[in-house]
Amino acid sequence: MTAVLARRVAAVFACAALASCGRPTPDPGPPLVVVTIFPVADVVARVGGDAVRVETLLPPRASLHTWEATPGQVRSLSHARAYITVGGGLDGWLEEFGADAPALRTLRLTDGMSLRRADAEHSGEEGGAETSGDPHVWLDPILVRDEILPRITALLVEVVPERRDALQARATAMADSLTALDGEIRGLLHGRRSSGFVATHEAWAYFAERYGLEAIGNLYEGPGHEPSAKGLASIVDAARASGLTTVLTEPQLSESAARALAAELDADVVVVDPLGGPGMPGRERYLDLMRFNARAFARALGGP
Repeated sequence: MTAVLARRVAAVFACAALASCGRPTPDPGPPLVVVTIFPVADVVARVGGDAVRVETLLPPRASLHTWEATPGQVRSLSHARAYITVGGGLDGWLEEFGADAPALRTLRLTDGMSLRRADAEHSGEEGGAETSGDPHVWLDPILVRDEILPRITALLVEVVPERRDALQARATAMADSLTALDGEIRGLLHGRRSSGFVATHEAWAYFAERYGLEAIGNLYEGPGHEPSAKGLASIVDAARASGLTTVLTEPQLSESAARALAAELDADVVVVDPLGGPGMPGRERYLDLMRFNARAFARALGGP
């Protein structure tokens, strides 16, 4: 972790320590599981049911690259029984929170997974030491079913072993739902006129690989890096050659570059959302979030 991130983490912990002086012990209840991002937290909640409480660190519309945890969230983590991060460079600096609570069960979902090639977005300081691959694995529902869901279920069984049967039953139901979701997405994307798309950043590689799509270009090479004139010109040329009629944008990042590109191409702008969350219409559950994105891609690619 860089010196900048070390100071960032230390400052949050210092504020949390000051704010928690004299704070009463929280009311007893189901064990708390803290998760960095909403899509994973929703899967945890679906499997956990009433056996656990689930809290998400990243608020809706926020970007992991600019958002900072509040002292209250750090205090919540000190009472948690488990902490789930994605890893792969996505939420690296937040993993430091778990290190401060040695009794906390921690799970980094991408450990042991074969990740796609790392891109420039995750090679800077935000990625910490984990820059081995693209971490956006939750945007492939089959990867969620086959890789992420079993890891989450195993952790929850460790946290509440007396609820094993109920947890495993809900995990089986969630796996069936993910299988059905995959079929829905394939149906939505069937008959599309094209397969190429331009996105705001490289979050959609797993989704594209699963459903036979191709990223023509990504506007942002990394967090805080506006596209260069040369890079934008290259994307314009590739988009024109492919007959692209839509540019994808995301609520967590600036729309300015996407709208400038769309104006240059006389193209439409369609919103896709890798994170969703409470208060985001049509994106308040993981399954609904993926349906929202599948419909957005279908519109962008000229689907029925």
